[in-house]
Amino acid sequence: MERLKEKVKNIAMKYADLVEKRIDSAEELTGTDMSDIYNSIQMLGHITATLERFSRMENNG
Repeated sequence: MERLKEKVKNIAMKYADLVEKRIDSAEELTGTDMSDIYNSIQMLGHITATLERFSRMENNG
């Protein structure tokens, strides 16, 4: 379980870096760009929720 948690943490950090680069590199955001960024932020939220579930499982176990 600990190995999976570490993998998810690594994925979260990499994904957050990619989203940040996408936002920083966009000079003129189009509607499609904004939609992609919004979807990416939602996915990051899902990853964060997974990490929160790991934390709850550890605290309850």
